[in-house]
Amino acid sequence: MRATQRTRKPTAETAPPASNALPQLEDRSYLAYLRPTPRPFLHFASGHFPATTVTQPHSHSCIALHGCLQGPLTLCTTEGDMPLEAGVFYLIGPGLRHSWRNDGRQTAATLSLLLDPAQTGRWPVDTGVESCCRELHSHTRGLHRFMTSGDQELHHSFWLVADHLTAEQPREPLALTGGLLAILGQIKERLCGAPNPLDPDLDAAKQIRRLLLARVRDRLSIRQIAREVGTSPTRAKEFFREAFGCGIMTYFNQLKIWQAKRLLNDSSLTVEQVSHQLGFSSPSYFSRAFLNHTGETPTTYRQACGREKTPATRKDS
Repeated sequence: MRATQRTRKPTAETAPPASNALPQLEDRSYLAYLRPTPRPFLHFASGHFPATTVTQPHSHSCIALHGCLQGPLTLCTTEGDMPLEAGVFYLIGPGLRHSWRNDGRQTAATLSLLLDPAQTGRWPVDTGVESCCRELHSHTRGLHRFMTSGDQELHHSFWLVADHLTAEQPREPLALTGGLLAILGQIKERLCGAPNPLDPDLDAAKQIRRLLLARVRDRLSIRQIAREVGTSPTRAKEFFREAFGCGIMTYFNQLKIWQAKRLLNDSSLTVEQVSHQLGFSSPSYFSRAFLNHTGETPTTYRQACGREKTPATRKDS
């Protein structure tokens, strides 16, 4: 929902300064947007900070995420002043006093999210929400800076939740919760020593995997795939194997076999048609690939699936 702007009556103290005087700094910030969220997320909001604004120092009893949607803006802390531009955010440990200062000429905007690791809400254990919060709690001390530029995953998640926050009409709550969980997991990965997401080879390997997933029904060569991600075939094969432990075409064929299993359950399609839909060069090559990955031919697999679907008959005694 859109929060209301606070208004103040002009006084002698807040009147515009004379042209030959420095502008007087004061707190003219206001809450612009606020969205309800499930635990462990609290107070998901956007604050606006007009030019020459300085806020009072404060702290939180839980973890805070403070980011910049529109800058420049300065996060003032006991550890020093931290200038922020759009897309930069900080994870702030409990108890660290901080405030905001806008030395710019335009209104700046923030994204603020509190995270309570002590009360995570009722999430199934296999979602990993509780364990993620515990790890963040143990690793978040002081300030931790994150820059979304150059980090494709984090950039997407940050601006996705920002769009949900600042939308004039509230969007699907489930989509917002999913976005918040995604950014929570990505922060934990980067904070707790997961593989470097800024590694260009890892990023290119992920691009190849996304390409294979999106074009599982196409017939692609290593040369075509490498050209799509802007690298050489040799380099593409090297960093893909390093990232995922197998060759590109092995992975691609595995995706095709998973898709083939679904299509073979459709009795209206022949094995040849399934082969053609998945971009195999010939039905015989499809059968060999299917046999190598599953241990049985497409026809045998289809017959077994048909038997499993046929209800067992029972003789009356």
